[in-house]
Amino acid sequence: MNQINRDTVAGPPTTSLRRALRILGDPWTMLILKEAYNGDRRFGGFQKKLNIPKQTLSLRLAHLCHEQMMYRRQVSPTHTTLEYALTAKAFDLQDAMYSIWLWHEANPSDVSVLPFEIVHRSCGQRISARYRCTHCRNEVLSESVTVEHTQPLQFDPRDRLSRRNDKAVTAAGDLGAEKMVAASLVGDIACNEILYTLFRSPSHLKAIADGLDLGMSVARGRLEKLRLLGLVEERQDGRKLTYSVLPKAERFYPLLLSIADWGDRWCNDGQPPPELRVHSCGELVHGRFCCDHCGGWIGRENVYVRPRQDNSDGEGS
Repeated sequence: MNQINRDTVAGPPTTSLRRALRILGDPWTMLILKEAYNGDRRFGGFQKKLNIPKQTLSLRLAHLCHEQMMYRRQVSPTHTTLEYALTAKAFDLQDAMYSIWLWHEANPSDVSVLPFEIVHRSCGQRISARYRCTHCRNEVLSESVTVEHTQPLQFDPRDRLSRRNDKAVTAAGDLGAEKMVAASLVGDIACNEILYTLFRSPSHLKAIADGLDLGMSVARGRLEKLRLLGLVEERQDGRKLTYSVLPKAERFYPLLLSIADWGDRWCNDGQPPPELRVHSCGELVHGRFCCDHCGGWIGRENVYVRPRQDNSDGEGS
């Protein structure tokens, strides 16, 4: 059990999403992983693609190595140059990466955000996919999932400094938020937790702030950010403002679920999951992306990346 001292506070019952976001909850971290998935392995390659300050990149790569999502290796027996390779723990985030790609395919902005496309090797088509239950194969939607805390409730101490720095996380993500919306939102822990809460049911500001142990100004700022992105709406409900998710946000739901599922596998330190996610078919949610073209499951073993072909007929090479 974690010991609580004056520098930490007990927050609300923890979630699988929150534990996963302790590792992933930084905008640069997800962007580095995105480039690594696309084949970049060198420090200089990450810096060139992301235009990230050297010190920031060094810190994020060290963090990913510490969390055993990357490791440094020599490129050959005769060259001392080091590269950063992904581990199984990082590759297990594949559904989250597909979610980010599919989000930007459905909400296009600048083509430079995704200068590549992902092709399903099994059918040769550029992927178009839905997140489906592996038990019943029906699509996993927010309305078809019930989230229940396991008993006894699990609590994780929260560092006071990290709570004070909530705004700093958003400021870092805003540098590229207009272009890389999905990755920058993953890097904003408060935004993710608010969306995860609203997917269960609409709520008002104070209930959101109290339920997530956020300051009122932090909760208000994140809700405004989500509103401007077209993900939530606010409406007057008596003397209170009530917030709910908009249809556009539904495509973000598989990203949150896949991160929470990854958190169950890698972030519980031997404990059982802090929550259960139950699909409408009665089974625990074990979702995967299923190809809209051929109906096959999409995984790292049957996809490849190629430069974007704007006039392509979708055929794989």
